[in-house]
Order: sequence, then C-alpha cells, then structure tokens
Amino acid sequence: PGPRRMSAPVLAMEGVGVALKRAGRMVPALEDFSVSIEAGEVLALVGESGSGKSIAALSVPRLLPEGARLSGRIRLGTQDLTSASESQMRRVRGARIGMVFQDPLAALNPLMRVGTQIAEPIILHERVGRAAAWARAVALLEEVGIERPATRARDYPHQFSGGMRQRVTIAAALACGPELLIADEPVTGLDPLNAQQIFALLARLRGERQMAVLLISHDLASVRRHADAVQVLYAGRTAERGPAAPMFAAPRHPYTRALLAAAPVLGMAPTGIAGQLEEPEARQDCCRFAPRCAFAAPVCAQGTPPTVAGATEVACRFPRAGPMETSGLDDTARAPAGAKMLLRAEGLTVRYAAGFWRPHLAAPALSDANFALHEGECLAVVGASGSGKTSLGRATLQMLRYEGSVRLRDLVLGTLRGAARRRARRRLGVVFQDPAASLNPTMDVAALIGEALRLGGERNRSALRRRAAELLDKVGLPEALLDRLPATLSGGQAQRVAIARALAAEPDLLVLDEPTASLDVSTQAAVLNLLGHLAASRGLAYIVITHDLAAVSFLAHRVAVLHWGRIVDVQDTASMLRNPLHPHSAALVQAARAGGVGANAA
Repeated sequence: PGPRRMSAPVLAMEGVGVALKRAGRMVPALEDFSVSIEAGEVLALVGESGSGKSIAALSVPRLLPEGARLSGRIRLGTQDLTSASESQMRRVRGARIGMVFQDPLAALNPLMRVGTQIAEPIILHERVGRAAAWARAVALLEEVGIERPATRARDYPHQFSGGMRQRVTIAAALACGPELLIADEPVTGLDPLNAQQIFALLARLRGERQMAVLLISHDLASVRRHADAVQVLYAGRTAERGPAAPMFAAPRHPYTRALLAAAPVLGMAPTGIAGQLEEPEARQDCCRFAPRCAFAAPVCAQGTPPTVAGATEVACRFPRAGPMETSGLDDTARAPAGAKMLLRAEGLTVRYAAGFWRPHLAAPALSDANFALHEGECLAVVGASGSGKTSLGRATLQMLRYEGSVRLRDLVLGTLRGAARRRARRRLGVVFQDPAASLNPTMDVAALIGEALRLGGERNRSALRRRAAELLDKVGLPEALLDRLPATLSGGQAQRVAIARALAAEPDLLVLDEPTASLDVSTQAAVLNLLGHLAASRGLAYIVITHDLAAVSFLAHRVAVLHWGRIVDVQDTASMLRNPLHPHSAALVQAARAGGVGANAA
C-alpha cells in the first residue's frame, strides 16, 4: 500500500546536522539532512557504513551519543522534537515512535519474559493494568505471527530463533500504536526466507496501521521491493533521493550506480567500489565521492555540488543517465582439477543438552553429515537459521563435541591429543561473523596478529611487526593500522584484520561463519573478492557458512544445503543454481534469485 497524504507529514526533518565529539573537538557526521515521510510511506536510507544513516535515525528520538550536537528542525506531526524537553521525549519514545534494532537479542532483556517486555511500554504510556497489558501483548505476538502466543509470551528471548526474536521486537515496537516506526537493519543476520517474512510482516502492518516507516538497510533487494522512496547517503550528505522505482531502474549519481553494482547477484562476481569512505575528520567541502568516482573532473573538488532535479534529485555535477548494465550468469567457480583431498567428514553429528536439569536428553542439531573438501576448493554451507550450519563449522574446527569423524589429510582429528592436536588445529583457521566480538578490544592490530604469530613460534619483536604488516598488505590494508584499536576500525577493516589474523598460522583451510553478513554491499564485495584472490594465490580451501547464497555463489565450487540438521543437497554451484534437487534448495535459490537489484533483478 502506498502512502496516505495528510495535511502534515508524520516525520519532517529540515536541514538537520549532527556533530559528534571526537578527540576533544566536534566533527560533523550528518549535514543538511532533510526528509519527509507521510502516513503509510516507507522511506529507506541506504549507503555504506559510516555514511550517517544510523545517526540520522537516532536523531529523531534524540538518542544520539553523549556530547553530540544537533541542529536543524525535526517535527513529528505538528510537534517540534528539537525543542522538546527530555521528559516530553520520554513520552514520545515507545508511544509515538517505535524502534526495531539490528540485533534483537541485544535489544531484549534476557532476564524478562517476552510478554512482560511487550506489556511494559503499554503500562508505562497508557496507564492500564497488568492483566490488560498482558492480554494486549499476547494479541500482538499473534499479530506478528508467533504460534501459540499465550504460551510463548511466557518464554525468554533465548528460547526463540533469530527470526522469531525479531518478530518479538516488532511486537514491542508496535505495542502503543506508534505513528512512526524506525527499523535499523531489521533483517541483518537473518536468512533470506526469514528476511522475506519480516519484510512482508512490516509491509502488512504498516498498511493496516498506516504507519510511516524509516528503514535503514544494507539489503538493497528488500529496499527495492518494499520502499516507496529512497535516500542515498555518502559521507554525511545526501547523494541522491527520490521514488524507489526510478532510483533502481536508472540511478543518476555515480555512487548510487556503484552501490547497486556492488550488490550480490546470483552467480556473478561482485563489483567493489575503489577506495575507502573518508573518516569524518578528513572530509572536505567538495564532492566527497570524487576520489572514488570514475567520472570525476577537477571542478568536483571545488565546493559542494549543486542538486540537479529530474526523476530523482542528485547532488552531482555530472549525473549519469540510463539503466544499469545487465550481466549473465557466468561467473560461478570451477573446481580445481586434480586437487588432492584435504578434509573428509563422515557421520558428523552434534547434540546439545536439552537443559541443565535434563543433561541426559540431547537434541541433534546436526545429523549424519558427510562432506569432503579438496585443496583450493570452496564449499558453501547454506540453510535457514537453526539448520545446523554453525554446528557443522565448529565441529570441523574441533570446537565442540561431536560424533563421527573428521579427517584432515591423513590425520583423524578427534583422536589427537596434546601437542599433536594443537599442531593439527593450527592448520584450520576461522573467521567469525562479527569482528567486533572476535577481536580483543584492548589490543591493537599489531598485537592481535602478533598473538597468532607467537603461537606459531615467532618470538622476535621486530619480526612480529614486520610479518603483521605483510599480512595486512595481503588483505589490502595499510601498515598504519597496526597501532589502531578495533573500535577505531570500520566493519570492513576489522573483518580484514580478522582474516589477516587467521592467515598468520598459514592454515590449509579457513572456516568462515557468516563473514559478510553485517557488512554493507561495497565492503562485502571487497571482502569476497579478497577471499577469491587469496584462494587463487595461496591455494586456500574454504568452508563458507552463510545464509546468503547470492553473495558466495561466484566463490563457491560446491554448495551443501542444510535443512533441519541434515545435508539434503550437495552439488557443484552451477548445477545447484540451474537444478536444485530438494524443495528447500529450490526455495533458497529462488530467494537468492529474487534478491537482484536494478537491471540485474530476476
């Protein structure tokens, strides 16, 4: 359903600027930002990490970091939020503005039943009794598609899957019937089938309730399908804005075109964007995309570019014209010929205890998995959330107990003990989804990589730093980052550091668990292309655990599909994309095929 025009928009932001405090001075993070969202309308903010999307969203409920300075004007209906007191804002948050965050597990209190968490804002804002609020919480759980809502309302967040937890956070955000819903990366980390369900749910609810929705998402395919309007941010400024249809059909700003070209397309190698987004401290009053733009001219370095009207408004002196180029399905990887067997898993089964008081009962998370991997080969393990992908990866890495056998060349890993086990495990590297969680925040990059090198026997300090710099160079990062802490790195930089650390031990196999799920499309393209280069140059083998088949389809030689803990389909990638043999494989391929954007959309 399209927007319903009213006398005043639900949200109007005019000339909004946000400056953040960094190293004792104020640094602009968002400049001259304006939007208008009507009832029932979805406006999507897109752009690379660090472009200012989340800062723009957080400025509406005034939840900016401490010390931030806000300028401009923000109106919710007829109420001016920029001049509202903190007590007035507390009455707005949760009542008139609902928020859905990226990580539902972090957004929900692990010690409270989900029904209590949904009922809490109802009691706070509407002054109703606990029984009535609980009844409304149960009804909301049913509205967002939770089965047996009266029973599940008494469960805790950890008892829900990722997709179900996100439904719970949506129910909590809708508890008081907000006029505006802010959804900040609501499907990051979810498999495509769950993501489709969440977006379909949001579309139904905003149509029924005529909510305005401010959506922030790296998932450009979902933005194309569900947004009425799109605003592209780059380095804190609007690059292009307008209706979604012309934006995706014929984007005018070179950055918008580059962003769409970087989006994953089934079977195609992604096209990265050269260069890096500048840090806020280094930004100049000019076209900030010019250093990365293939069409830049000397005049682009002279002042802020003017806004040019058309099907979309674009801040560019040389806007592009015409649709995006189309590409065929021709980049799927070919398995290396004559490669030796590297790893073989047989009857791999993982069971988790059913509970503290019933340790003798075990639920199989992975059942009788059999797969093999050759030198230099990439196996993509795909499936929905809860299908057993991570259990398979961690069993392969000897990180948990399992039944069956894992053989690395001539070694049966489960039978090794002591020094022999440690030596064998060094031949297996791992890269996790969230580099912020996997990198020690108190150690600089040199120490993080040096720790892995010391475990390999290197003790000389200067040699450690030299080898750490060499590893950074291999993953496309400058030596200057050696003295930086993880918190000062972008998501893409941190993930490259994690890859460099994994390479320090010179492993034969890397297991990558959702390595690009939390990255924007351009950074994702850069990381995937890096992995492809490392595989070709070093002969590395990969097991890539992912819910995004499109993102890894050009990298993987073979694909294994997991469903309810069992491998139901294994084929070479090209065959899997042409003729999936299992209904669940077909659903995943169809979801990936529907994930194209612009002219590459299926």
